[in-house]
Amino acid sequence: MKVELLVDNDVLIKGSCYSLIGHVKPPSRDLGAVGILGAARFVVGNYLERRGRIRDREKARASFDRYLAAVSQLEPAPSELNLASVIEEKALELGLDLDGGESQLCAMAVHRGWPLVLTGDKRAIKAIEVVAEAVDEVSGLRGRVACLEQAIAGITDQIGADAARMAICGEPDVDRAISICFECSRPDSRSDFKPVGLASYIAHLRAEAPTVLYPSDSL
Repeated sequence: MKVELLVDNDVLIKGSCYSLIGHVKPPSRDLGAVGILGAARFVVGNYLERRGRIRDREKARASFDRYLAAVSQLEPAPSELNLASVIEEKALELGLDLDGGESQLCAMAVHRGWPLVLTGDKRAIKAIEVVAEAVDEVSGLRGRVACLEQAIAGITDQIGADAARMAICGEPDVDRAISICFECSRPDSRSDFKPVGLASYIAHLRAEAPTVLYPSDSL
């Protein structure tokens, strides 16, 4: 099956903590078309068991394990590792923040038919915007990089604002911006609640990464 969506470790961690990771899917809604780095099973698993301010580690790990069984675990090919090195070197030259995981996902997207890349690292998205202008092979990533807020907006569209708020506010320390959007500091739940703050965060990021950011406000 062709991979349509590549998901980074930050999204895997936060989505698992919220027990919403199973809803992170490509536009086709097919979990089998999701790809993650093979190392994620160890990196993410270790984080969920030992690190971060997570209230229910057992639940988060169980959510991740279910997702892991449904998606494709991928290893970058030598040519993809070479391109990832080019991307990292250009980012370093330009003084940008882009780690190895994001650079590998970008390289894999280039070589595997341009699937979407979903990352929770806004600095990486801004870096990809600049690198795509400087490295011709990466220019096809325009419109193919999505952020965590777009994924959360898509999940909210699927399950409803109240269900999303309950899941996210059950782990309010996982992501401060997301918790603010879902008003986790407020004990009450209005019947007309909508996480309008998500659109504001997405719009701000779109202003800084206008060509590479996924064009819709929800994934």
